[in-house]
Amino acid sequence: MAKFKHRLSSLLCCLSGLLLCSAGCSNESLEYTELKQINEKVTEAELKRYLKIVELLPQQKLPTFPSVYAPAPAWSHIRSLPIEDLVNSEQTNLSLLWEVERIRDQFGIRNRSLKKALRRRDMSKEQFVSYTLALGLAASRNQLREDQNLEDVIEKGNKTIHQLQLDKRPFSSLSLEERHRTLHEAMWISRVNRAEHLIQVPPENMNLVKAHWDELQKVLPPEFLKNPLDELTDILEERGIPFTFAKDDSDELLHWTSTNAIIGSDEPDPEPKQIKIQ
Repeated sequence: MAKFKHRLSSLLCCLSGLLLCSAGCSNESLEYTELKQINEKVTEAELKRYLKIVELLPQQKLPTFPSVYAPAPAWSHIRSLPIEDLVNSEQTNLSLLWEVERIRDQFGIRNRSLKKALRRRDMSKEQFVSYTLALGLAASRNQLREDQNLEDVIEKGNKTIHQLQLDKRPFSSLSLEERHRTLHEAMWISRVNRAEHLIQVPPENMNLVKAHWDELQKVLPPEFLKNPLDELTDILEERGIPFTFAKDDSDELLHWTSTNAIIGSDEPDPEPKQIKIQ
């Protein structure tokens, strides 16, 4: 009987401890866990809180942030699915890239510094991811050129995508030229996906990022610091054929000035290969 009472007493103590722990844990839980949407305004106070977390990280840099800007489709020539199915699958996969839960599960895995910094500033990883997306997209939109109209991109892209969705031919059955043309048109899937997210950015966030650009360009993921549409640009489609003449072709009709030239931005190779003269 005494042994039974001892076990019962021990069990009651354990239960009391669990209840106390549960109460303590609930007090330490985050009171505010709502996520910032990319179309919502980020305030100065929220930005300051975000940067304070970054300041606690080693070298004040984020762990590798999962990419949300997918490249253009590159379907293998052996894919036997109909083009319409490949397009629909591509769109579904691109939408998954933007899910906060997906990014959370791949961002800062086993990174103790990030966990400690978030705990000190009472912010969940999901919240931090949502702020990174909101600020990053604002930074991306600031990189767009004036001639890159997002509404035009979406309208034109959706028309092309709709035509692809009507194509029931297996991709593997296409000729080399047809595959090339189809992949060329499928590039609009990535363009539209990016444009549809960029167009949601409120002007307040763009102005906030501009005002704090010196700080943010040091901490935001690299893919948000460059023009998000340039790598998907079709030069011939966007700028047209370089020269056309109504009359006979003649070199005398060509007028070139350095101010009108389109100069590339790629740096030269550090060690260019020597050309052998035979």
